[in-house]
Amino acid sequence: MFIHTLPIIFTYTHLFTLYEALIFCAAIFLLTFLYTHEVDRHWQDKELGNWYHFLHSAWLGKLSLWRAFWPFFVLINLILFYIDYRISNVSYTIASWKTVHGMVLFPILWWIVSVWRCSRYCRYKIWAAAARTVTVYLILELCLRFFIATQYPHTLFDCRLLVMEYGDCL
Repeated sequence: MFIHTLPIIFTYTHLFTLYEALIFCAAIFLLTFLYTHEVDRHWQDKELGNWYHFLHSAWLGKLSLWRAFWPFFVLINLILFYIDYRISNVSYTIASWKTVHGMVLFPILWWIVSVWRCSRYCRYKIWAAAARTVTVYLILELCLRFFIATQYPHTLFDCRLLVMEYGDCL
């Protein structure tokens, strides 16, 4: 996350500075930590049978936090890195980029709900708050990506592609 978006924001816009971004991210972590509840100790991770049970148990908050957090965190970062790689090689347009973001929107919402529900049973409050904070950072990343695609498309996309809509790069 933030591999391509923050350098573009810092270089081409005056939306915020590096220090403002660090203070903002630290404040989000602090607020998330303060509003994270203490751990419910009367819980045990259950054994899963198949993929459907994994997804359902994560949605209901019946998995350990690391099992709900890490697989999707790695997957979404690989997807974001891949689509940015495709843009840097001029094989994606703005429409393709937005389509991929639309396709991962509902899985991201599932992941956010799962992480927040599963973090109630994390042994350490700091890890629960960190996982919740990363989900908030992902929402911020998607907002920055939308901002770049609508306000500064020429910084990330090659606007000479013939398959682009007329108004995408104005």
